[in-house]
This record gives sequence, structure tokens and C-alpha cells, in this order.
Amino acid sequence: MSIQPLNVSPRSAKQRSALANGSRPFLVTVPGSTEAARHYKSVLDEVEAERGGRAAMSVTQREAARAYAGLAVELAKLHAAMAGGQNVDLEALGQIGDRMDRQARRMGSPKAPEREGVRERYARRRP
Repeated sequence: MSIQPLNVSPRSAKQRSALANGSRPFLVTVPGSTEAARHYKSVLDEVEAERGGRAAMSVTQREAARAYAGLAVELAKLHAAMAGGQNVDLEALGQIGDRMDRQARRMGSPKAPEREGVRERYARRRP
């Protein structure tokens, strides 16, 4: 089942919040130089790109992508702690993985990349 995004907002991007129009990844100002903020933005960008870009996603899919990115940051922190020899809560590790899976299902399957046709491959080989 594919969910098609609806452009129901009659307001322009300038009239919507920075979070809603995509100009900021967070509701409040967060220093983008932190490792966590960079990882969050990186995961969010990848997830959105896999699904055809932010404009191709519904509000539910975008919110699921944000939740997924936040969970990915927390999972990375737990993995770093584990790699550093610290004891981590394995139950929390499993719960984060389960919740990431749930958010991934809410987002839907990634779109398959466009395949290059025979004509395009042949044209590319010709000098």
C-alpha cells in the first residue's frame, strides 16, 4: 500500500514553521556542530532520499523519519558505550531496535533507484 502525500497546506513555506517547511531539523535551535546533531541530520537526509525526497513523503512518513533518526542517534550512543567497554542495558538496546523497525514500517519501503535503460547505457559508451 502506497501513501501519496497531499499538499493540503494552503500556506507558503515562509508562513509555516521552520520545522514544517524543512529549513531546520529541530523545533528549537540546536548547535549543528555536535556529533549527535550531525548524525541525526545525516540519517534523516538518507531516509528521506531513500523515499524519493522530503516532498514525496507524507506528514506521517516525515515524522516517522524524524523518530527513526532520533532512535538511530540513541542506538549509536549505546553502541559506542558498548565498544568502549561499558555495560549497557541490552533490553534498552533491543527496544530501540524494535522501535526503529516500527518507524521504518510507518515510513514504507524505500523507492528502488531508477534503472538505466539500454539506450542510455549505449549512449554513455559512445564518444
